[in-house]
Amino acid sequence: MSKSFHGAVLVAVMPMFLFGYSTGVLNAPESVMFPSHTLGQWSTAVSSFCIGGIVGANVSGKLADKYGRRQCLLWFTGYLNTVAGLLHVITPNMTGLIIARIMVGLAGGTSTVVTPVYLGEIAPPHIKGSIGTMTQLSMVLGIMASVLVALPFCTESQWRFIFVPLPVLSLVFVMCVPFLLPESPKWLLLNHYVSRGQEAKDTLKRFRAGGDSYDASDIIEQEVELSLSGILQESSTRNLDGVFQDTDDDDDDGVWLAGEYDSDDPDSNNHDNNNPIHPHTGSSTVVSSTAPNDDSTVRSFLLLRSNRIAFTSSILFPIAQQLSGINALFYYSTTFFEGVIDNPQNGTILAFFVNVLATILALMLMDRCGRKTLLSWSAGGMLGCCILLTWVRVTTANEDGEVLLNNDNGGIDGRQREEDVVSSSSSKYLIVLAVMLYITFFEIGLGSIPFFLASELIPSQFLGRVQSISFSANWTCNFLVGMLFPYMDKYLGAYSFVPFGVMLFGTALYAICILPETRGKSLDDVMRELRGDSHERVDSNSNSMNNNNNDDEAIALTPSYENESSSPSIL
Repeated sequence: MSKSFHGAVLVAVMPMFLFGYSTGVLNAPESVMFPSHTLGQWSTAVSSFCIGGIVGANVSGKLADKYGRRQCLLWFTGYLNTVAGLLHVITPNMTGLIIARIMVGLAGGTSTVVTPVYLGEIAPPHIKGSIGTMTQLSMVLGIMASVLVALPFCTESQWRFIFVPLPVLSLVFVMCVPFLLPESPKWLLLNHYVSRGQEAKDTLKRFRAGGDSYDASDIIEQEVELSLSGILQESSTRNLDGVFQDTDDDDDDGVWLAGEYDSDDPDSNNHDNNNPIHPHTGSSTVVSSTAPNDDSTVRSFLLLRSNRIAFTSSILFPIAQQLSGINALFYYSTTFFEGVIDNPQNGTILAFFVNVLATILALMLMDRCGRKTLLSWSAGGMLGCCILLTWVRVTTANEDGEVLLNNDNGGIDGRQREEDVVSSSSSKYLIVLAVMLYITFFEIGLGSIPFFLASELIPSQFLGRVQSISFSANWTCNFLVGMLFPYMDKYLGAYSFVPFGVMLFGTALYAICILPETRGKSLDDVMRELRGDSHERVDSNSNSMNNNNNDDEAIALTPSYENESSSPSIL
């Protein structure tokens, strides 16, 4: 891959770094920021970040589909983070902080949706996993950076310096976007595939090393065709003028695109052949186009049973990411390590450091092992750590279910028995080991893969909205875990991780038995595998399909509707 590609990836993941920084930035300065604040004010400031994230994740998919991935990242992560970061620095009171947290939450929700979509659309299949993992790596580096930056500035007179990186890095991102972050080629093909089709092709050439050579150009042509075959098989009320299948067996069985069509100008019939896209490697599919923002698209996609597996997988794993219990550890790490490590803050720093190392390990494994394998290992390994953690806490709990690892007063005469000291010390080491393994297993699968899994299962015309649904659910579960875990810990005591264990068990079973493998496969390959290369009937309430010689190909992604009034609506 070329330097242009790597530059685009680095710029695209900057919003995730800012998201990670915003996530961890309030951990250290609670006691020095506006010291007179109440517990309710601080809890509102912390939870408002998640509220903003839910809203940002919910709306950003539609905005990215309508205005483009690049513009959405620029405006709703770049500019918004710049303003929100400045407000963090200059805020005069807790009310200003709460407003700033809502704003960075909006930007964070947008980045969790749009950044993985963009990376999934520009990365070739053989490195899509590694590139997708950059999303998680950037985020955990941001969290780690927030902890390290906060250490020297946790005073009542200097805490504002902790927030300075937010507006500074946001401004750097804004300045880099015009030069290093082109629009997603797939989005261009979906929305402006004639008027800006050549731009999409040029972007792919810049991204692929040696793009000017004959062999590379041929690969580019194939990439463009695969993008088109995956994008343009959507049914519509408007058929594409000038798109037809070459039926001459002596010629290439390619799809020729010569008509002038733009989703912004659906009635256009200006046949401009100056820059046509001529994919020439066999595709037997007759394609038609639609307005990509038609509200019926997600429901029409779900009319096929095989598509429901792709949709369910795209939703389930972002939910499992939060309900795995990982944020119960991170949000309450200092409290969790009390009585386990002499200085609980050192335990928190150790956990964040292991988090970064585990994500680097995930980056190395992602394109060597399959998604199915890594998710199975991740959920299964976390389940084992959950069992170990629960067992240690149960064996060290008192009669009231409270976990006791500090037996400072020892026996009846105030002296600790030697066997109690050994037992307590061993339990502490086991808890630290279980927590660090818990984090490691999380990062190799559930920490990274849910961000980009949808881009390997869902066609581009549905991807923005499905990603929005997925990460709206993800942010909601994040909020619920943060709010409810203290009550779980209070009432369940040593068994507080059992509900997470149940979720991990179900996730592991789903990954092993149902999830399709996507590593190194094109979207078309995955969809063929899901439907078993056989004809599939859609629900009886669907309308007539396009009648051509390749119906099984045409419905691989979605059924078609003859007129807009008959299309069901969703969202």
